[in-house]
Formats: sequence, C-alpha cells, structure tokens
Amino acid sequence: MEFDFFGEKKTPTDRLLIGASTTIDGHVVRLFNTHLLAFFMLNSSSEVHLNQRNLVEEQLRKTAEAPTLLTGDFNVSKHQSLIAQFSEAGYETVQAKEITWRRRPYVLDHIFYNEWLKPTGWWVRPTPASDHHALSAEFEFTK
Repeated sequence: MEFDFFGEKKTPTDRLLIGASTTIDGHVVRLFNTHLLAFFMLNSSSEVHLNQRNLVEEQLRKTAEAPTLLTGDFNVSKHQSLIAQFSEAGYETVQAKEITWRRRPYVLDHIFYNEWLKPTGWWVRPTPASDHHALSAEFEFTK
C-alpha cells in the first residue's frame, strides 16, 4: 500500500489491506485485514499522515451495506482518533482499553464491525507467537 509521507510516495515495507467475502448463515460477509505503518516509530503520527487510514476507510464505506469486519494491526499509538474516524464511517471497535502490544502500553490491534453485526464477546490473550497479544471476538447478525 503506497502512502504519502511529506509529499513523497513511500512503501518502506509492504503495507496491505486484504479483503475477502464468505457466506455465513445466508449472509454474505466481507472480511478485511490490514497492517499499517507505525508512524509513531518515525517520530510522527498517522493523525498527520492520514493517507493509509483514509484508504482503509474508503474500502469500509464501499461495503457498508453488508456485514463487514476489519481486523489488524493499525499501529496507531493514540487510537482514539482512529476509532473516531472509522466510527464516522459506520464502524465500531470491539475494545479500546486492553493493551495489545507487548513493547509499549498501546492498543494497536482492533476488530472493527458495522451495524450488521453485534459482538457477543471478545478477548485479548497473550501469545508467544507474536509481539502482539491475540485479539479475538464472536459476533451475531443484527439484520
């Protein structure tokens, strides 16, 4: 995923937004996963460099008429602005309080969902397989 960084197109490492559709109980469900650049590690912020987040939001808006989940490592140290941005697009996160990164007390990982879905439970669990804790959730259809 290319993005603008002070007027230059950058891809320091490949940044992806992967999407797929599946059918569950007769509902076509759209699934997305992403891993965005950690601008805070470059002494900057995704609040200043919104291009990556805006590209993700654009895809979310295109699928608002169907059950949609977006998961991933958003690498936003001040996650409230990310949650507010995606909320304006019609998506909420299952949790915003439990730390998901081992190195610093940040909530970097999220599961966003739209009005077609309702979380019935979620968990943050430590795992030795990553520097992030695993975030899981269960949902039911609302429509």
